Amino acid sequence: MAGNMNIEPAELGEATYCPEDNKLRMYVGRVPRAEYDALRAEGWTATPKQDCDFVATWTAAREDTALTYGGGVIGDEDQSPQDRAADRAERFAGYREKRAGEAIGHADAFDDGPTVHGYQSAALAERRAARHDLCGTRAVNQWAKAEYWQRRTAGVISHALHVSAPGVRMGRIKEIEADQRKHEAARAEHRRFWEGWQRVSTMDGADALLPLDDGGYADTEKLNPAQRLAYGLANSGSYHASLLHPDGGAINENGRRVQGVCFYGFSAYDFLTHDTYGGGPFRRLTPREYALHYLSLTKHPDEYGRRYSEHLALRLAYENQMIEAQGGRAAFVEMEAGGWLGEKQIQKVNKSPSTGRVVSVQVWGSRRGYTRESNYHTEETRPCLLTIDTERLAADVYRAPTDEERAAFADAKKAAKKARGVVSTINPTDEDAERLQAQMNAEAAETDKGQNYPRKPGEVEHTTQAKYSNGWKESRVIRDIGKVKVRLCSYGWQHVESVVVLDDKPQKPLPASVWKDAQKPIAGPLV
Repeated sequence: MAGNMNIEPAELGEATYCPEDNKLRMYVGRVPRAEYDALRAEGWTATPKQDCDFVATWTAAREDTALTYGGGVIGDEDQSPQDRAADRAERFAGYREKRAGEAIGHADAFDDGPTVHGYQSAALAERRAARHDLCGTRAVNQWAKAEYWQRRTAGVISHALHVSAPGVRMGRIKEIEADQRKHEAARAEHRRFWEGWQRVSTMDGADALLPLDDGGYADTEKLNPAQRLAYGLANSGSYHASLLHPDGGAINENGRRVQGVCFYGFSAYDFLTHDTYGGGPFRRLTPREYALHYLSLTKHPDEYGRRYSEHLALRLAYENQMIEAQGGRAAFVEMEAGGWLGEKQIQKVNKSPSTGRVVSVQVWGSRRGYTRESNYHTEETRPCLLTIDTERLAADVYRAPTDEERAAFADAKKAAKKARGVVSTINPTDEDAERLQAQMNAEAAETDKGQNYPRKPGEVEHTTQAKYSNGWKESRVIRDIGKVKVRLCSYGWQHVESVVVLDDKPQKPLPASVWKDAQKPIAGPLV
């Protein structure tokens, strides 16, 4: 049986795969109409003008079909996309020459015809004049078609050069890597649910139905460990296993069972909590019953998406080898601040959190625009940091700094930081944090005196650097107080900002400048 098709191939042929365009091709000649329709339904495209007969982008099902038609073997494609593009351009050139020849023939017929059609019969003269004018119209139409095929020929050649360019190949690598991450995440989610239902099927207490409250929902306070695990899996994330009821039964055109016992596409939670549906009885499943039913109808995690995962890995290896043979890309070069991108010195390096590669750098440049100081009436050119994407640049565009350049860059950064008056951020001790919080609360109470909605006092918050950077990204604040900075977090205008202490970072006492003037407001400008 060919792939997912319910027919057998009438005649075997040859099947190939080309990693350059990720296409499967079959050389099978003419096939019966039933096979042709089945192949088209599966996504195969008939290519009568090419050497092959059917072509399709790789999928696991189409690979099975190609194996069936190829006698269990898929070979390497001998003709590269560039060669195929050259053949196509040659075919288009033939179309152009044919249309140009036809245009010349019609033009000659038009020139050879009489300019005046003076006959005794007016109707005959009009017909011959119309026929003469038609030759001119056909000549113009054929010239337009010749120009069309000329543009198509240029487009085919340009596209073949474009897809093989190193920068475009780097874009394909990024797309494959993104597909690979998504697919592996889906496989990990499937494994988590499969292993979870596997545990449910072996736990004690999984044979008892989930207890329901008066509203028909699961009563979470009365769940045993097996029921609690099943309840968590059934309500976890966006994952829902759409399975048929194990009792069987036919499905009507609306998706419901004819016997009225099940609705196709029920989630796991529906199977575990519904006693009725659509006005008819519905047999609720125990956690163990649903777990065994789920495990019998789903693939093992090692097999789920395995072929697609292997296919993406092979495609990525091929593209990486090809781009290495073309000289590599700057994305694979380890860059550092202080190095050189052409004639520009790199000030900052930005890396992708998923791949770890350098995706962009910042260099000093200039930008022209209206200034805020002139109320946006005057244009001025000012220096600024410009971001340059590096992933698709050539590898030799970067030059690492020498030891002297690296030291000079570090000294320049320190001098610029000192000139800007940048002060360090201090992680205060517990005693200083409590003292600072009390001072902030006292100042807020004095400021809010007599207002209708006085702010609530803040409390010292203890957390880690990771949680402060990620979990409180929208409410975190760093303020200048007494020539130093401290971390604060805000819970809205109704509360005084809370002093934050990072438990996984070294703590230092606050300087005396913070306390020397108790009446001085400590809430400085946002940084």
